Amino acid sequence: MLYQFLLTTVSIYILVFSFYANISKGLGNKAFFLQLRRFIPCILAVTVPPFLIKKSILSLDFLIPTILGIAWIITYPTLYFFTNKNRSVSFSYHLDIVFGLYLISFFVSLQIFLQISSLYNYLTIFLISIFEFILLLIPISQYIFFILYGECISTTGMMAIQQTDRHEALEFLTTLPLKLKIITATTIVAIFSELLYCNYKLLPSIHLYFNSFYSSIFFLLLILFLSYYLFHNTTHGVFFRTGIIELFLDVKNYFKQAGKYRKYHEENLSTLTVNVNNKKSLDHPQTIILIIGESASRDHMSLFSDYPRDTTPWLSKHQHDTRFFLFPNAYACWGQTVPVLERALTESNQYNNKLFNESFSILDIAKKAGYTTHWYSNQGRIGSADTQITLVAETADIAKWSQQDSPKKQYDDILLDYLDTVDTTKNNFIVLHLMGSHDNFQTRYPEDFTIWGSPGKYNLNDNYDNSLAFTDKVLKEIYDFSNQKLNLQALIYFSDHATIPDKRRQPNFSGFATVRIPMFVYLSEKYQTNHASVTNSLRNNVSKPFTNDLIYDLCCSLLDIQSNHFIPNQSIASSTYNFNRTTLTTNLGKTFLSEDI
Repeated sequence: MLYQFLLTTVSIYILVFSFYANISKGLGNKAFFLQLRRFIPCILAVTVPPFLIKKSILSLDFLIPTILGIAWIITYPTLYFFTNKNRSVSFSYHLDIVFGLYLISFFVSLQIFLQISSLYNYLTIFLISIFEFILLLIPISQYIFFILYGECISTTGMMAIQQTDRHEALEFLTTLPLKLKIITATTIVAIFSELLYCNYKLLPSIHLYFNSFYSSIFFLLLILFLSYYLFHNTTHGVFFRTGIIELFLDVKNYFKQAGKYRKYHEENLSTLTVNVNNKKSLDHPQTIILIIGESASRDHMSLFSDYPRDTTPWLSKHQHDTRFFLFPNAYACWGQTVPVLERALTESNQYNNKLFNESFSILDIAKKAGYTTHWYSNQGRIGSADTQITLVAETADIAKWSQQDSPKKQYDDILLDYLDTVDTTKNNFIVLHLMGSHDNFQTRYPEDFTIWGSPGKYNLNDNYDNSLAFTDKVLKEIYDFSNQKLNLQALIYFSDHATIPDKRRQPNFSGFATVRIPMFVYLSEKYQTNHASVTNSLRNNVSKPFTNDLIYDLCCSLLDIQSNHFIPNQSIASSTYNFNRTTLTTNLGKTFLSEDI
């Protein structure tokens, strides 16, 4: 029996991990080896409970829990893979596999415990069957969606589902053919009946390795642990972090946050006043571009530090160009994207304590100043790491996300396709959100771009530096295209935060290396002539310390406006800029820049 148990455990482990490795893309060594370890207790949780009653998990006695678990293991990861394998460069849904395995363990242990305790009766069978039926409907609904639309449920699909109210749903159901209604109802009844039948008939014979009291305690503790671990809350419960449920909750949270953000804008946008100082400068169509980088560190750039590798060959050529303003002392206000960008893009910052949902954004300012606003992103649209950013983005006149729009592989140069659609007869304010050097670094650039290390070889520092060099190439292409075709007047680039490539990211502040960011501003000669005061102030302040939650204020200066929602002394392009290392902070106001020695 022990030999069979070991063989079954090893075989299931190999099968599960092989599935995970083949259904994921862009796995780095960290993720690979993490899941290599993480799946071990999951598999043991599946195979040990049957072993303790001298059974195998492969026995027909456990058919229903096994089918249910497998449905969760394969459904979302597989459908997502077939939908996105040709365009996304990295994705992984290991928690669906973890949840499916533990779900098998939960129902197997529950079934055994109820039998040992003589509680397996008609009532408990009925309740278990209802629970299993509800959990089974979720994978089934995903297959139905895939058959109907030819793709995995996406953000837009989930938004459409959640926006459908009860009356619309009933109206839709009434339009279905009678034959389809009968087939659907019959199928639902048949599935539930089969669950009831199997739960009643397929009962394992109980032969315990130790007495019933201790066995009951063991299985009860296992059930309680799994109940807590899988379902205890929407933040940490594994069920709530599976692909489809996380998507559902992200969209639900998006609508909740969107309601607050839009309500404030609808009620207060009319009170926002914006006056352009030099209106004549807008007589000829022009473009201002704001580029948001990702996870780029100036410590890994020879232009800003003594780093031996030239990861910014294009930008380095312009270090003495009077049109380029390079900021050697720029910092992120925090080490995570959302808290940074909800401040950088709005008037909310570390120094005024304004709430995000009660702040105007740079897109609001640009619109009022007479610009057509654009948002083009190579990052996600809605999710735990995107929602607040999306709320700002969707206020743009035109907002697009490459992950939704393009079948191409999503390297950052894909954003150039959007620039080619910009109406050159208008004044345009464009935000480009790069994927930059987001982990996994190896998937942020094409293999044939490899400069350091070997193509396809996983090495954190090499991969990271290659991703920075690829960003430099993308910046050059954006700059060249915009100069040639969009009458580029100003371009601002900054990273949301930095990263230490060979260190695991921490939820708390983990040192200044995670917030030292690259930043530069380009101002055309024509811009400098038309906006001499702004240009001179920026030139005088370029070496001063700066935190990126003040990007909103910098953009207001570069737009050369006055507004009741713009404080000039918060802008590094203003002669009244009054911040220094002893007054500027990071770590969301908890750590002064003067502490960076």
